[in-house]
Order: sequence, then C-alpha cells, then structure tokens
Amino acid sequence: MSPFPAWKTLLPGDGSSARILAVDFDATGRLEARFSDLARNLKTDHALWEAVPPPLTDGVVPTGAGYVEHWARRIEEERVEVRALFGYCAGAVYAGALAERLRGRQESEPLLVLFDPELSVAQTLLWQFYKVVGLMAGQLTETELAAARHAGRLAHERHDSVAGIQAELVALVRETGGPALAKAGLDASRRAELFDVFESFLRFLALAGELSPLEQWRSAVAFGSTSPMSGLRGMRAAGQDVEVAREIEVDVEHGGLLADPGLAATVSDLLVG
Repeated sequence: MSPFPAWKTLLPGDGSSARILAVDFDATGRLEARFSDLARNLKTDHALWEAVPPPLTDGVVPTGAGYVEHWARRIEEERVEVRALFGYCAGAVYAGALAERLRGRQESEPLLVLFDPELSVAQTLLWQFYKVVGLMAGQLTETELAAARHAGRLAHERHDSVAGIQAELVALVRETGGPALAKAGLDASRRAELFDVFESFLRFLALAGELSPLEQWRSAVAFGSTSPMSGLRGMRAAGQDVEVAREIEVDVEHGGLLADPGLAATVSDLLVG
C-alpha cells in the first residue's frame, strides 16, 4: 500500500454501507464550494471519501493513469464496495477513469455523478493562472499585473497542450508571486507552501488532460450550474460534443454548486434509488 494517503473521510457512514468516492482538488480557502459543503447537506448512510492527490515529491514521474492507480489501489486491496463516484470540474475526468477501472469488480455498477464536469485543456490552466494572479492584485502594480497576464497569454500561445503550459505557468506564478506575497507579509515558508499548492493543482489539471472520459460520461448523471462557461454549457459552447445519461440543472452559479441544499437532496435521492 502507498505510504501516502489516497483518501480522506468526509462522512464516516454507518460502517456497513458501501463508499462514495469523490474526486476534486480540494484546497483550503478556495472560493468555490467543496465536497465538504455537499457532505454537510447529504442524507446518506454511506461513507464519503475524497481523493487526495499524490504529493509533488513522491519520487514517481506523474501521469494521469498514475493518479488513477494511486486512488484505485486501496479500493482494490481492501475490496471496498463503491456505491457512487462523484467528480467536480476536472475531477469528473478522474471519476470517469475510476469508474472504468472499477467496472466489473462488484455485483452492481457504481453511480457516476458529475458536477459541472470539464475537460482539462491548456485554456483551463491559463484561466486558473489568471485567477491566482488576480488574487495578488493588491500587492502588484497595474504594470506588474498587466505584465503577468501578458506573460501568461504568451505561454498559452507557445503551448497548445496542458503538459507544455503547466511548467511555464508554475514558474510565472513563483516569479510574480514571490515579491507580491513577501510584500503582503508572508514568510518564505508560507510562500513556498502556497506555491506548492498551485503547482499541485496545475499538475492535477494537466494530468487530467491525458485521460479521455467521454465514453464513461455517457452513463453519468450530470448536475450543471447556470454559469455559461462552466460544465457542460462551457464545453458545448467551445464546440465539444459531450453526452451524459441525464442532465439536471441547478439554479445556482458555478462557485456555489456543491453547497446547494436542493442539489444535495437530489443526490441523496439518487443514492437511495
């Protein structure tokens, strides 16, 4: 078994029911609602586990398939019964890959439930770079902010793959963010911690770009927010042909999707039915 934890428990369950496995990149302080918000409103006897990405320094060259292996190993070794697989944004890609990996290992197929699912492309990483730079706007001059955004655009023009743009955007955040975060009073240790979180997040996105979930998604229930550039809406607006078994729209913007009580009630019903 891997020395690094693959899952953390969000709901303990009743000890006898099957597990729900959720995939997202969870980061303390992020603006979007998290699976921990969904867990607070979920009515279920099932335990809810959330995936923990491998650390940056585990000594293994990372791949999307390697992440799936990291998460699936414990499930298979302990013969965990899975009631459902949840995936949020790019986590929906990994949820689809896990569904394929676990297919046929138990009597009944797990539910595949997606929340604003998204494919991971170079534009996805650029958008996340813009968000992070925007959070540092208070410590950057207008000239520095514009220069950082311009450098990000140039990186995107140079690389049409997620693998290519990842390293350059990580380096840009460290270059731009070092002085900005120091100005905000963060010491070197705290700055390094934040940069590592960003690098881990971009790796999570980039490696999702190696996987193709579209066939698995055909059997999924997909919840969508009203945000026009998120989830199925965003992919279809970009010309991507995506099919799911059932679509459920939730009257809430993307950032609040997982915290919506009505969504949690519907998911609870799905788990029973």
